[in-house]
Parts: sequence; C-alpha cells; structure tokens
Amino acid sequence: MKNQRSPEKSMGWLMVIIPVALIIGLIVWSATRPRPGEEVLNQGNHHLASLTEAHKPYSSKPPTSGPHRGDKTPWGISDSQIPDELQLHNLEDGGVIVHYDPAKVATSTIKQLAEVVQPIYLKGRRVILEPYADLDTPIVVTAWTRIEKLSVFDEAKIKQFINAYEGVDHHVPGS
Repeated sequence: MKNQRSPEKSMGWLMVIIPVALIIGLIVWSATRPRPGEEVLNQGNHHLASLTEAHKPYSSKPPTSGPHRGDKTPWGISDSQIPDELQLHNLEDGGVIVHYDPAKVATSTIKQLAEVVQPIYLKGRRVILEPYADLDTPIVVTAWTRIEKLSVFDEAKIKQFINAYEGVDHHVPGS
C-alpha cells in the first residue's frame, strides 16, 4: 500500500510554510530596500561634561553622531542654531533635525519647512527645525548616522526621512 498524505496534512504544512516564507521575504525586502539619505560613520556617543569640552571634529556638518552633552534641546521649532554638542543627544534619542541655512533659503522656504515640522512635532514626535549657518546645501536633514542634503525644498523627501528614522533610539545598551 502506498503512503499517501491526507489533504488535511498537506494543508497544515502549507499553513506553516506560507507565513514563514512571507516573513522571510519581508525581512529580505526590508534589509535591501534603499534607505533615505546617506550613511555617515558612527563617531560614538561619548557624553561631554560641558559644551566647551575639547573633542575630535565631527565627520559631517551638521554632525550625526559623536561626543555630546547628556541633556537635550526641546523638540519643535528653534529660532536659533543649537550647539552641535547639544543637538546630538536629540538624535541619539531617536530625533530628526531639519536644518536650514538662513543665508541660502528664502523666508517662504522657512515657512514651508515649519509647516512640515510643526504638525509632526505636535503629534508628539521627536523632530526639530533649526537655522544652521554655513551648510553645504540650503537644507539638511539629520538623524543618528544619517544625512540628507537638499538643494531645494522637497516635502516628500523630508517626510520620508523623518518617517524612516524618527523614534529609533541609538543608546548603547548598558551605557
């Protein structure tokens, strides 16, 4: 007599194999899809005793990781440039910062940037808008070890960057 599988047994195996294959496919897709911005070398997260404590120069402008103070600046819209050593803790805590060079953007662009950032911040998300002098491009968006440089206002790219990185904590476990 032939060893035949019952239809119920075959269905049971399919009920296991299909979800596992879908999960594996999702993991592969997630790991290989392009992520917004460029990756910047992680310079660590050493905490400084003061804003003026000497440290190695940052590898990007604005910085995306490196030595910083342990306190944070408030989320939302800032009218003045936040010291690098202070804003980095916001990035480490899963924040995203939208920087604009006041010498390179019009007042209308600053208003557009605020219209993007304000509703996101008001929903309790960790985002900051700030002026930042002498940027390579008029607008730069940063997260921990990620940077997106924009030559013009691009709402879709800014939102995509924020959605990809806001809320991702970068503290080293046990530190």
